[in-house]
Amino acid sequence: MHLDQTTAHDAPLLTDAREMRDNAHRVMPLDDALHLLQVDPGHSLADPGLARLTESCLDRLFLAARHQAERNHDGILLLLDLLQLAQGAERVSARRLMRDAIHQLRHHVEDQQRWQSLADNAAYYRDNRQVAERIAARLAAERPTQR
Repeated sequence: MHLDQTTAHDAPLLTDAREMRDNAHRVMPLDDALHLLQVDPGHSLADPGLARLTESCLDRLFLAARHQAERNHDGILLLLDLLQLAQGAERVSARRLMRDAIHQLRHHVEDQQRWQSLADNAAYYRDNRQVAERIAARLAAERPTQR
């Protein structure tokens, strides 16, 4: 079924998808969410809040973040295939689809890069425990002054 062949039964789903897309700019970006979870007031590329985690937690985080980065990569490839197909179409709906796909592609690229960075940082702190302990101690000492 093509977008222009939507049945009344399918309409609410498309409306929900449009609302989600239209409200996407209000959603907190992945980078902001990760920094808030780490209680990191700044936006350090090194994810210093990860230094507080144990080696086994860092290993689990590394695997999960790497998996998520791979899923985003797969989504990017899928959207690129979709754009290639839509490029040949002349209809207005195809042009709108291309615009929306490009917008979504940007989000996938940003998220993929951030998930990969998180995986890399988790692996670094897991493999360099002395550095992680030093950073965790500094963060613990700074914490009371930030309240």
